[in-house]
Amino acid sequence: MRIEDKYGSPDERYSYKSALIDWMRRTHEPVRAGRITVRIAEKLGFCWGVDRAVAMVWDAIRKNPGRRLWLLNQIIHNPKVNEDFRQNGVQFIFGKYAEPGGFNRVQKGDVVIIPAFSAEVEHLMRMEAIGCEIVDTTCPWVEKPHRRVRKYVEEGCTVVIHGQPGHDETRATCSLVDSLHGKWLVLRGHEDADLLCAALRGEAPLAPLRGRFLQQSSRDFDPERDLSRIGMVNQTTMLATESAEIAKKVGAAVAARDASTLRLPVAKAPASFKDFDTICPATQDNQDAVIALTGATPPDLFLVLGGYDSSNTANLLRAAHARYGTYHVQEPSSIAADAIRHRDPTTGQEAITYGWLPSGPLQIALSAGASTPDTELAAVIRKLAEAVGASVTEPQSAATAS
Repeated sequence: MRIEDKYGSPDERYSYKSALIDWMRRTHEPVRAGRITVRIAEKLGFCWGVDRAVAMVWDAIRKNPGRRLWLLNQIIHNPKVNEDFRQNGVQFIFGKYAEPGGFNRVQKGDVVIIPAFSAEVEHLMRMEAIGCEIVDTTCPWVEKPHRRVRKYVEEGCTVVIHGQPGHDETRATCSLVDSLHGKWLVLRGHEDADLLCAALRGEAPLAPLRGRFLQQSSRDFDPERDLSRIGMVNQTTMLATESAEIAKKVGAAVAARDASTLRLPVAKAPASFKDFDTICPATQDNQDAVIALTGATPPDLFLVLGGYDSSNTANLLRAAHARYGTYHVQEPSSIAADAIRHRDPTTGQEAITYGWLPSGPLQIALSAGASTPDTELAAVIRKLAEAVGASVTEPQSAATAS
C-alpha cells in the first residue's frame, strides 16, 4: 500500500486537530468573549492536500527511527509546522530552514520528502541519482496544471502561467516545461497581463517583452517567435477572479491579433489560445467563504492567519471586506491589545499597527490559509479574547469533541 492511500477522505482531519474549531465548524456558532464576537469562515485552514502531506511527514518520522530525514523545502508555508518537523529531526535541503550544502549533504539510503508544492525536475533527477528513498507528498491538485502543461507543450503552445514568480509551485511547473523543451512566461497580475496584451494587439512592439519578463520567462524565450500559440494555466492558489479576468484578457488579445493578421472577423479567428482553470477547489472554497463571511455585512475587523510566504493566505485578505481593518497575521503571538504584527499587503513586509482595536463591541471575522493548522486558529481566538481582557470558555461539546 502506498503511504498516501491512508488519507483518502477530504472530510477527515489527520493532524493538528482542535476541539474548539471542530465545534465552530459543526455548529456554525461564533465564540463570544467579553466585548468581542468571533466568527470563522465556513471553509478555512488545512485543505485535504496539506493535511495529507503533513500527516505523511509525521508517518515518515515515526517509521524511520535512526534514519536521516530531509525535506526538500518547506512542506507547506507555515512556520509552526516546519519548525515542528525540524524539532523532530527533519533537516531541510533548500529554503529558509536549510543549512549550507544543499544536496551535497544527502546520502544514499536517506529519506527525502517532496513538499506538497511538488519539486523541480532537476531536483527529482538528483534524488534518483543519489539513491535516496523518496516520500512524495505532492498535492494531487498541484499535479493538475502539470498534466495540462504537458499537453500544451505537445501541441506547440507556449505556457503562460498566472502565478507568483519564484513560488515553489510555479518553479516546479516551469521546470517541467523546461524539461519538455517548451517555453513559458509567468504573469504575476493585471499589470503584466496588460503589457502582454498590448504587444499582442500590436499596440506596442513585442521585442521589449523579452527584457521586461527576463526573470519571468524561459531562458530562450523570444516574444516574436513564441507567442503564436498560447496555453494558459494558473498557480493553484491564486485569486480565482483575477485568474479568470487575466485569462479573458489574454484570450481576447490573441483573437484580435489573429483576426487582424488574417483579416477575419474575431469570431472566425483560429484557436491560438487555450485556457484551463487550475485553481485548487479548496482555494476557491476558502475564497468564496471569505466573500460570504465579510460581503453582505462587513465585520468590524477581519483577520486571516497564515504564513507570510503563503499565496493562498494573502489572496484571502484580498477577497475580504471589513469596517475598520483587515490583517494578515502569521502566528497567534502577533496579536496584543495595543498592537498587531502583520504583513503589509502593499509592500509584502511585516508591519506593526498600534491602536488597532476599536472601542466598544466588536464583530471579528477570521479565516486561515490552506497551510494553517486548526490548533493555531484556536490559539488566535484565545489571543483575541486576551486582548480585550477576556477568556474563551469552550462549549461543553467542544471540550469533549474528538
